Amino acid sequence: MVYLNTIITGMALFPIVAALFTMPYALFQYHRHGAVSKYRSMIIYSFILYMMIAFLMTVLPLPSLESTAGNDWHDHLNLIPCMQIYLYWQDKSFSAIAFIEYLKSYSFWQLAFNVLLTVPFGIYLRYYFRQGFKNTLLFSFLLSLFYEITQFSSLWSIYPGPYRLADVEDLICNTLGGVIGYVIGYLFVRILPGRDRIDQTARRSSMVVTGSRRFWAVSFDVLCCILLHQFIVMAAEMFVPGFFVDGIISFWSMFCLMSILQIIVFKGATLGHAICRITLVSTDGRRPAAGQIVKRYVMLWLFLEAPAIILHLIPFGEMNLIKSVLVLVLYLLIPFYVYWYFINIVCLRGERILPHDRISGTTYIAVGSKVQKTENK
Repeated sequence: MVYLNTIITGMALFPIVAALFTMPYALFQYHRHGAVSKYRSMIIYSFILYMMIAFLMTVLPLPSLESTAGNDWHDHLNLIPCMQIYLYWQDKSFSAIAFIEYLKSYSFWQLAFNVLLTVPFGIYLRYYFRQGFKNTLLFSFLLSLFYEITQFSSLWSIYPGPYRLADVEDLICNTLGGVIGYVIGYLFVRILPGRDRIDQTARRSSMVVTGSRRFWAVSFDVLCCILLHQFIVMAAEMFVPGFFVDGIISFWSMFCLMSILQIIVFKGATLGHAICRITLVSTDGRRPAAGQIVKRYVMLWLFLEAPAIILHLIPFGEMNLIKSVLVLVLYLLIPFYVYWYFINIVCLRGERILPHDRISGTTYIAVGSKVQKTENK
């Protein structure tokens, strides 16, 4: 039941960890391969989930801080190999019946669990990370050593005293489990597609500027703009109180201005575009003129901010039904283009030409693409 609860805890925490990991992972894959392989993603995310659950099984359940204050580390350290086996058989005579009883005992299942804990680790090392026997043996040992040091150090000194046994038997069993996983990994190597095949598939897909590729490029640019915007706002409030207008207008103005400057200076790409290996071109495939770039982001700025600008111009004196409805509609329209933008590039299939693309006559292609695509950001 304790192990089951730990697995449930790991499954519950995994979406949070996956959310934090997804943007760096997607940007790295697009920068390196030009595409994100679904098969590779499944392997990587399953590996993260496994590592999370394996670690949690070595530290959970957590006791209260007060309950560990008087614990002595001598009582939570075993440096004698096979101590649990010796203690179990110390007063017993060996027989078939006794051996069957041993297979049912907690002592045996504890050893078996410590072996099984790192079997997947050995499989991943051989199949996906393409490690040899010696490296698998070494990494399995180091992983187990990390677990035991974590237990011995009272969860890296978070607790005043140790609460789990740091055992050399666990070190032996975990290392053995990694070796067994390496042997089993041979079947995965023979049956499942290897990394070379996954990379080849990704390279074939890298010349297509997909919606998700554009999504991560613009998401990175938006994140950078948010950080810069917040820094400037705080600095302005510190030195020139009230200088910046709060709200979406200042942010999107800065985003569009930053995009124009980056694309002009870096010849067709913002930082997000460069990371994802895409570039802005005119619809005839040539480098866009400065006027096209400015027109594109001025139109984008208008579509993003026009409702908010109109809303700020409305005099909020006496409110009547028509004015109230107009204010409500404008409030609903403020995020409309943002949602429409992301729904088009992520969810919908086929051409995703938005007004600011069509008006400016611009589109995106993959860096190094011989066949210029007409799909738009």
